[in-house]
Amino acid sequence: MLALQTLTDIPQPPVHDAMPHTAQLVFNIFIFIPLGIALVIAGRHLLSGKGPLLLFCILGGAFAALFEPIVDVLGLVYLKELHAAGTFTVLGRTMPLYICFVYPWYVGGMGYLAYQLFQRGVTTKQLFQLWAAVGFVDIFLELPGIIAHTYLYYGHQPLDVFGFPLWWAFVNPVMPMIAGALMYAIVPRLGSSPWRLLAIVPLIPMADGIANGAAAWPMWVALNQHDVSYVWTYLAAFLTLALSLYCVWIIGLAVGRPGVEARSARTSTIEEGVLV
Repeated sequence: MLALQTLTDIPQPPVHDAMPHTAQLVFNIFIFIPLGIALVIAGRHLLSGKGPLLLFCILGGAFAALFEPIVDVLGLVYLKELHAAGTFTVLGRTMPLYICFVYPWYVGGMGYLAYQLFQRGVTTKQLFQLWAAVGFVDIFLELPGIIAHTYLYYGHQPLDVFGFPLWWAFVNPVMPMIAGALMYAIVPRLGSSPWRLLAIVPLIPMADGIANGAAAWPMWVALNQHDVSYVWTYLAAFLTLALSLYCVWIIGLAVGRPGVEARSARTSTIEEGVLV
């Protein structure tokens, strides 16, 4: 009885809201376009002899989609199920088709992109710029679906912009960045064998779980309280922001190259001298 009372105290999703048919179709196409581009590039890599790494990242991103129902329940987001084109069900949440399109390219494909950038060498400043850029991609990705009423956030969500709580854009970019950092450490040890490169596939869902567990937990705790004040959810949002930035800094310790930092510092010094 106590457990049932505790469950009803937690904000519940509007399960009777229906998925609009036309909006669902348009949003599915919108989300599939980046995936289609990533698959074409992956196919070209295979044909040109560049290897299957990008394809394996996309495959790993597909597995990472299994985390979506978990973070939905904890982070109070509801992807409408009534009249939706459903796929898999976890924790009683049936995921619409577009979830199977977004994770492969956002977590997997952008994880591959992060890995490529890390390979070339990045400064700490560039890592934070990358985090911000991928965060803006997340906002651009989510707003159309929210405005079209294909899904919604509920509860006392802080930093709400047109229905999108910005704290999600703090956490989500950390996922592909961690994926890229894991690949940066592991790919050189796997050699060129395609079979060995299959070890990349589980890294992508691992990165998803690490990022959410590391940075989103203050929001999960704050949101899943009975009649919680916005004071607490805003404080949790700023803590989540701090943890997300801390994650980016830690990634910099793993992938940053002192030589790149030094060259960047020298370039800044020269530019300042020219300006003087």
